[in-house]
Amino acid sequence: MVLAGTAVGVPTDARAATTRYEAESAPAVCGGFVASNHSGYSGSGFCDSSNAVGAAVQFTVSSPAAGAATVAVRYANGSSANRPADISVNGSVVRSAFGFEATGAWDAWTGKSLTVELAAGTNTVRLAATTSGGLGNIDHLEVAT
Repeated sequence: MVLAGTAVGVPTDARAATTRYEAESAPAVCGGFVASNHSGYSGSGFCDSSNAVGAAVQFTVSSPAAGAATVAVRYANGSSANRPADISVNGSVVRSAFGFEATGAWDAWTGKSLTVELAAGTNTVRLAATTSGGLGNIDHLEVAT
């Protein structure tokens, strides 16, 4: 960019800060049990929720400022059915029945992303199953602010 005869550099690859939150360790809370019986997960395990409506995993995440953030959930779903979840931020549902489709095997991990609004500071992100199958296995959440 040229401004009054002076060259001004404009960054073209500004990147958001991304933080990973493992589902098997605090401050995350797994509404089921922490398991490690399917390979390919990150960290020391993953959250294997109860097979019930409302089974959940909850993450406490930080944001340096209020505003939009990209939330990416890494999961595996070895069943043949979609295992949707209501996604809540700070107690309010921001996406109903967000699909966690079958991945083909319990060790076939994939990710899905959505954009949410976070408050500055500490936030709670909760995934709660909307069907009796519960959630897929949740490996981690990555938040880009």
